Amino acid sequence: MQLKKGIKLHSLASDGYDSVFINSGTIPADKLALEKVDFGDFNFTPLFRDNAYVPKKDWKCLNRIEIKAIQSNDERRDYNTIYIGDTSDNLKGIFRRLEIEDLKSRQEVMSSIKEKPELIKELSREMQRFLLHIANGKPFHFHCIAANLPNLEMVACDVSKLPPNFTVPQKKYNGLHNDGTKFMSIHSTYKYGNRITINLGKQSRIFYFINLTLIQVINMLKQQINVKEHNVNVHNIAACFFKYFPDYPVIKLIQKPYQYYIAPTDNCFHDGSTLGNAALDINMVYFGSFKC
Repeated sequence: MQLKKGIKLHSLASDGYDSVFINSGTIPADKLALEKVDFGDFNFTPLFRDNAYVPKKDWKCLNRIEIKAIQSNDERRDYNTIYIGDTSDNLKGIFRRLEIEDLKSRQEVMSSIKEKPELIKELSREMQRFLLHIANGKPFHFHCIAANLPNLEMVACDVSKLPPNFTVPQKKYNGLHNDGTKFMSIHSTYKYGNRITINLGKQSRIFYFINLTLIQVINMLKQQINVKEHNVNVHNIAACFFKYFPDYPVIKLIQKPYQYYIAPTDNCFHDGSTLGNAALDINMVYFGSFKC
């Protein structure tokens, strides 16, 4: 299936579109032979939620027509554009001085950070300067520092549905998904801004996305099913879409250390991946309405 014109990609990275790839669609996670995670004390095969979908692995470089379909223009908005770029040299220097890239868990990362209060103040000031430049005068806030195990097919999971004292191998990963909450509808997710995620790890990580807004998705589904009868909503729209459009291509971005991506994660299907990596994946996330 050919790419439609929808969410655009604005690359400010030094390698342009050379780190962008495309495939031929998705498959149910339970049809895929999953790689094992073998890191530290962990040795397990990841689990996925029911009706989870993952990208096929037939990646190739984008051709001229595909690049034209996703290349950004002057109509960049927080809800219809994904950005990839490099952080400032000042930020890169501070990230290196954190010395967290060889740590083995989020607990170790956070403990190490707490031991460097002056450096964290310096980082906070420099992040404020960097983010103010792209925040369009709108508010933004720090969300988290996340850490994912290496060699995960996908990284997002909903731990709220797990029992107390769950273990990491019990996690069930979401597959390609949107981040909409109970306060959003399919027709309102575009109003909630975007996120910036900075790679603080020592290896490149992957960001997958479908270049369609949720309004485009629901309009495509209306051509296949009665969406009211199927009760298509912000929570199940991903599973519905991939069931009826398994051959819609996925875009893969390679996010190098200290690069950022900005994406409207409420308004598009996406996920991260650490497939093939051997080191902890560490990233820092802010929410706002960013535009480069």
